[in-house]
Amino acid sequence: MAIRMTTLALLSAAFAASALPVRAAQIVPDALAAVEAEVAGRCKSAIYGADFADNIDFNNDSLVDAIFNLGAVNCDGVPGGLCGNVGCPHEFYIRVAEGGYFLAATADLYGYTMKKRFGNMVLELKANAASCGRSDSEYCTMTIRVRNARFETISKK
Repeated sequence: MAIRMTTLALLSAAFAASALPVRAAQIVPDALAAVEAEVAGRCKSAIYGADFADNIDFNNDSLVDAIFNLGAVNCDGVPGGLCGNVGCPHEFYIRVAEGGYFLAATADLYGYTMKKRFGNMVLELKANAASCGRSDSEYCTMTIRVRNARFETISKK
């Protein structure tokens, strides 16, 4: 019995030691430049559409954040070339008071809108039906509130 406990303790220690350390989100001085650099790594030629970048305070802290729609990129002559079967990548950058931005979330979406509810801005996301636990062809509409850097689902339809 003592040998088993020692073996389990050693195995637990080995798993704990081999686990990757958690890294803090990287702060970038310019979110637009960071996303354009990412796109440049994936596309030889990129043309950015009008709805590529949206600067808006989506977490209600009075600092202007940034949302990037990678579906608005014409990548190597292919409109929406960075999109997949379940939508287009969207990146949500939150501005920090000390200066700079960090990537708070990414999601494959068909689109989003900002709405004001009870005095706070919320995101209404159009996603694949699987996001709502369905297998039909209709969009899943999720209403998300962002508090600080935490994304909270208010509703799913």
